[in-house]
Amino acid sequence: MSFEDQRQPDLGDGTYVNPILGGDFPDPSVVRVGEDYYMTNSSFNYAPGLLIWHSRDLVNWEPVANALPDHDGDVWAPDICHHDGAFYIYYPTSASNHVVTATDIAGPWSKPVDLKLGEIDPGHVVAPDGTRYLHLSSGKAVELTPDGLAVTSEMRKVYGGWPIPSNWSIEGFCLEGPKLFRRGGYYYLLSAQGGTAGPATSHMVIAARSTGPLGPWENSPHNPVIHTGSRDERWWSVGHGTILDTPAGEWWMMVHAYEKGFHTLGRQTLLVPIEWTEDDWPVVPADFDATKPYRKPDGGSALPHGMPLSDSFAGPELGLQWRWWGETDRSRHTIENGTLKIAATGTSPSDCGPLACIPVDGAYEAEVDVEIEGDADAGLCLFYNPACYVGVALSPAQFKVVRHTNDFSARDGQFPRGSLKIRNEHHELTLSFRPDGGDWEKTDPAYEVSGYNHNVFGAFLSLRVAIFASGSGHAHFRNFRYRAL
Repeated sequence: MSFEDQRQPDLGDGTYVNPILGGDFPDPSVVRVGEDYYMTNSSFNYAPGLLIWHSRDLVNWEPVANALPDHDGDVWAPDICHHDGAFYIYYPTSASNHVVTATDIAGPWSKPVDLKLGEIDPGHVVAPDGTRYLHLSSGKAVELTPDGLAVTSEMRKVYGGWPIPSNWSIEGFCLEGPKLFRRGGYYYLLSAQGGTAGPATSHMVIAARSTGPLGPWENSPHNPVIHTGSRDERWWSVGHGTILDTPAGEWWMMVHAYEKGFHTLGRQTLLVPIEWTEDDWPVVPADFDATKPYRKPDGGSALPHGMPLSDSFAGPELGLQWRWWGETDRSRHTIENGTLKIAATGTSPSDCGPLACIPVDGAYEAEVDVEIEGDADAGLCLFYNPACYVGVALSPAQFKVVRHTNDFSARDGQFPRGSLKIRNEHHELTLSFRPDGGDWEKTDPAYEVSGYNHNVFGAFLSLRVAIFASGSGHAHFRNFRYRAL
């Protein structure tokens, strides 16, 4: 194992095990350019956004860059594509759809262009004559300009979805997530249906095909392509698929899913094999079990997988593991001599813009050394959103527990420096603090946090490890450590 013993998908014997990306990496969109694969996922209200991953074997993924260095609202379900030597990422945010572009995957990426287009979950496709189209949720589509940066037609409905059996337990019809590709004489349209949370059996991947980029569409007789059949399965709400081929001629699909018992981790990215029926429909092989090791795709070399979450703040910039909630005010922080200095603002984690990273394990520990300057609180917490968080903080007169319901003192006293620790053992959370030069002290009470998830608080988010600085003055953070248990 590597990177603080985080779980790894590559088993080192020619097989892999899901998830490919553990933790909150939903709505995977993947494009192949030659022998290289690039993937991005929803980044929600965090910035920088649209982290791009690179792979050469579909199993091992290395982070490359953020396509959105600045905050651009609540970013959902992107689509990454490559056309005429340039990369494009289409994504919904702020009640519209935007696009950024770059000639190099590592950037620089352009400023966002607002397409002034409603619906969500864009999916790009190009016809043989070079005409570009964007499909969207609710089965709608538009034509794009040759440069892909504007819309040239009215949005119209081109697909009605697949009729979900009435006795299935789903969250809603929710026709969304269109992903398109061409094979043989057909355009294939993959759609997400059933809703992305709620019951375990809600989500699914639906396939349809047409001889034209806008239809008419014929639904697969083998639908759904993939679907959680029972709450007894490990992976719940499996859906939102992207199918692509490899240089060796194999076909694979990326999907997302909740892990049973771990909705707090968000929707994780899974790799699923695809085979083709005699009548040219994509299906998942009968022998595939997403809970067991499976052979890796043929060909391709393994890149270093994942990224460390621990950070010594050696600088000069924040690492790719970090995301600010709801802002990108770079004037608020500096990194120097192994110290991250954050200007305090707001009154609590709910309004101070925490800095978060994505845990990938069901059990882990995180700790950080802190020092306060002025009337600031320096904290470490599990953060879902401003309505849901819990952690521990050093303030001018006390170590205290902070929670969305109330704060209370864990120990009164003058502590300008100390250390904070959170330990999440399968949703049993304990909080600890250590005065500078002292011993670790565990606070009471402990917390059960399995309910800190979308089905309770909405917003499709995950429970992330975050540091924060509230009040006035500054908080200094050193030696952030993450360790899987």
